[in-house]
Amino acid sequence: MTEITPITLPKWGLEMSEGTVTGWHLAEGDAAEKGAELVDVETDKIVNVVELDQGGTLRRILVAEGDTVPVGTLIAVMADASVDDAAIDAFIADFKPVDASFDPSEEGGEEAPKPAPAAESAKDVKATPLAKRAAQSGGVDLGSVEGTGRGGKVTKDDVARASGGAPKRSAEEIRAENAGVLASPVARKFANEVGIALKGLTGTGRKGRVSLEDAQEAALAAGLWTRPAPVARGGAVAAASGPANAGAEQPFTGMRKSIVKALTTSKQTVPHFYTTVDIEIDALMDLRRGMNGSADEGDPKVSVNDLLIKACGLALAKHPDVNVHVTETGITPYDQADIAMAVAIDAGLITPVVRNVAGRGLRDIAADAKDLATRARDRSLTAEDLSGGTFTLSNLGMFGVRNFDAIINPPQAAILAVGGPRREAREIDGGVGFVTVMSATLSSDHRAVDGALSARFLSTLKGLVEAPLKLVS
Repeated sequence: MTEITPITLPKWGLEMSEGTVTGWHLAEGDAAEKGAELVDVETDKIVNVVELDQGGTLRRILVAEGDTVPVGTLIAVMADASVDDAAIDAFIADFKPVDASFDPSEEGGEEAPKPAPAAESAKDVKATPLAKRAAQSGGVDLGSVEGTGRGGKVTKDDVARASGGAPKRSAEEIRAENAGVLASPVARKFANEVGIALKGLTGTGRKGRVSLEDAQEAALAAGLWTRPAPVARGGAVAAASGPANAGAEQPFTGMRKSIVKALTTSKQTVPHFYTTVDIEIDALMDLRRGMNGSADEGDPKVSVNDLLIKACGLALAKHPDVNVHVTETGITPYDQADIAMAVAIDAGLITPVVRNVAGRGLRDIAADAKDLATRARDRSLTAEDLSGGTFTLSNLGMFGVRNFDAIINPPQAAILAVGGPRREAREIDGGVGFVTVMSATLSSDHRAVDGALSARFLSTLKGLVEAPLKLVS
C-alpha cells in the first residue's frame, strides 16, 4: 500500500448525501488484509459494509459510532507501521475531500492571508500540525511550550495555555479525538453531544473502557451537563429548571432520519384519500391451510401476507391506473406490479420489494418474501431490494390492530393497510352465522387515484380474496 491511505465515506446511490457509522470492525493498530470489513455505515434504510481495497494497518479512526457525516468525509486513515504519528496528523490536517469547497486562491482570486511565522526554534520541536498552526497565528515560540501530548508532543491546547488563552476546541476536534479513546458507544455519543473530551479520563468499565457514568461525571465537573433531578418519594418531582424526567434529546440519524423526512414530505405534499372495505377471509384461510398441508418438504410455507401480495398484484393488473408513480409534473404508469411489503425492524420500518407479483406463483412469492424479510431484519438488504416499488402493502393484523390509515410512500400512488381478523355475525341462508372478517384501507394519492377508482380497486381485491382460487389459477 502507499504510505498513507485515506478512508472516506463512500457514496452509494445518486441520492445519498450522508451516512451514519454504526460499528467499527477494526480498532486502531489492527492490521488487516485486502477485502477485510472495516466499518458499517447506515444509509437511508440499509447498512453497507466498507471493505479495505488494500491491506495495511488502521492508524486513525476519525468518526465515532453513532455519528452522521457527509459523503466524502475522512473517516479513517490506513498507513504502514513505519509512518510516524506526526506525518499522519499532518495528512489529516491537510486532507480535503474530492468535492471540497471552492478555494478562490486556486483560480487566481484573492490569496488568503498567510499566518505570521513562528520563532525559528519551532523547527526542532515535536508538535501536532494544529499546534504549529496555532503557534504561527498567535506568534508563540513552540520551543518555550511544555508539551503534554503523546511522547511530550506539543498540542494545540498547550499553545493556547502558553499564549494566556483558554483552549478552545471545535466539536469536530473533540469528536475526532474521542473516536480514538477506548469507550462504550453510549459514552462516546454522550461526550460528543455535550462537548466533553474523553482522553485522559480514567475508565471504570471493562478493560479500562470509559463508561457513560465516567463521561457524565467529567461533564458535570466541567459544567457542561446537569444531572436530571431525582424523583422524590410519593412521586413528587424535585424542583428543576426543566422537566425532571427528560433525558438527553436523541437526534434523528440514519434510517430513522430518512423515515422522518419521507413521511413528513408525504403528509405535507400528497393529498391522501382513504377508502375502507371489509373482506371475508374464511376461504382464504382454508386455501392457506390446504397449500401448507400439501407442501413438499423444503417448500416455503405460504402466509396470509403472501396471499394478499398476490391479490394486490392481480388487482393492480386489472386497474393499472393505480400502478403508477406520481410526481409534481405528471404520472408514470408501470406494466409490472412490484409490491413493497412493510417489514418492522428495531430501527424502524423498511419496505423491500417483491417483483412481478402478478406473473409469479404463490410459493415463489412466499420464498422471495421470506428471504427479503429475513435480510431486512439482518440489515443485509441492498439498495436494489428497496427501490422501484409501485405499490405498498402494510399488514398490522398480527398485532391485533383492527384497521388503520397508512401513509403513502412517494412516488407511489397508493398503499394498502390491512388489519387483523375478527369474527362477525352475518345472515347466511336465512339464518345467522359467523364469518372471519378483516378490514383493508386504501390510502390513495388523490392527484392520480380518485374515489371511484379506489372503490373499484378495493372491489376487485375483495373479490379475489373471497374467491381465492383465482390466486392459484
